Amino acid sequence: MKRSPILILFLCVFIDLLGFGIIIPIIPVYITNYGGTPLIGGALLACYSLMQFILSPVWGRASDNIGRRPIILIGLCGSAISFLAFGLAGSIAVLFVARVFAGALSAASLPTAQAYIADITTPEKRTGGMAVIGIAFGLGFALGPLFGTFLSQYQIPFTHLPPISTPAMFSALLCLLNLIGAYFLLPESRHPDAMAQSSAEKMGPVELILAVGKVMHNPRVSRPITVFIFSTFAFAAVESSFSWLMILRFHPLIVTRAMLNWSHTHPSISWAAASFSNRQPYLEKSQASIANSVFIVVGLTSLVVQGCLASFGSRLLSEKKMVILGVGSMFLSLIGITFSHTMLSMEFLSGLLSAGASLSGTPLNALITAAAEKDEIGLVSGAQQGLSSMARVIAPPINNYLVGVNTMIPFLSSSALMFISMLMSFRLKPISHEQDPVVQVAGEA
Repeated sequence: MKRSPILILFLCVFIDLLGFGIIIPIIPVYITNYGGTPLIGGALLACYSLMQFILSPVWGRASDNIGRRPIILIGLCGSAISFLAFGLAGSIAVLFVARVFAGALSAASLPTAQAYIADITTPEKRTGGMAVIGIAFGLGFALGPLFGTFLSQYQIPFTHLPPISTPAMFSALLCLLNLIGAYFLLPESRHPDAMAQSSAEKMGPVELILAVGKVMHNPRVSRPITVFIFSTFAFAAVESSFSWLMILRFHPLIVTRAMLNWSHTHPSISWAAASFSNRQPYLEKSQASIANSVFIVVGLTSLVVQGCLASFGSRLLSEKKMVILGVGSMFLSLIGITFSHTMLSMEFLSGLLSAGASLSGTPLNALITAAAEKDEIGLVSGAQQGLSSMARVIAPPINNYLVGVNTMIPFLSSSALMFISMLMSFRLKPISHEQDPVVQVAGEA
């Protein structure tokens, strides 16, 4: 091959996730800026995931029929437009419209990228290949918060947009450049004959639902997907309410840091004498700083673990053992987060949680795609991501409400779900590492 499609796909996913990582940690700041509450923030995340639940299987099947490349391009285009709308939003209503649109089109990206990796890797290299997507996630979440915190301090020149819009506008520009690069560099991974065979099968809405149901009746597919759903539901609770946990549990620390920053820039005016509008930017910056410190740890930990998986794959441990170890680590870390009240312990436990998620997520993806028929990899990946999105539809509103009642409740309930996931992971079947025929990207030798 003249160029590595995995490297190009990695860059596509990384840049897309970098934009996502820039925005997600500061969503609570957006919400509070427009007068919203944690429950509104949960609903904002839920509407995004609802669209992914509906459309991920559709995009996945479409990638089986017309190829992975055009579907990935659609997803990247959707990311660029949605970030632009997010940056231009002047109200919570517009934020919701932007996230609905983002969920509808970005649902095309991740399951298709996963199917792309499955197309071009053999079973014994599947875990290492899937880790490439995990590395992109880790880098995106490690670097994204740093960019978001920095950019949110500056207004875009020659515009009337507030500084809080700058991270979203920068993300939109990144995604546009990503789309252009992918258009010229990303090759197709599906052979034309395979696409013709898949597209010849009638696949309307009813047929699509029946096909997903048929796939889920296969124990080799349904077992890892079930583990995936339970662990995703538990993790989604953490994902959606973690920033709120940090803001609510560490509110005194946030105020103290805001007061110190104020005293440095306004030595002649006391914090108590300042108006609410003057104090608010300092509180928002302190909130973002507290949340981002944890997200950076999460991203860096994920990057290290995924890098090890990409280098060693399943040579040291089988996929099943990695899932058990990873889900077990997540269970223990959630128990710890429930009762943690110091920043140092919160950062350590967040790193352990991220390590567990990275260690279990990649081999689960490998187990799922390895169990699927070659002409159904896109469908299975889409169904997997769709079910994952359904978990993210249900969990955020519930847990964002509960975290406002008591910060311990969402994490204690998530640890119970993770314990169930760990028990189910013992029933997983390992991948049969038989040598497949050499996989080639369509149009290349």
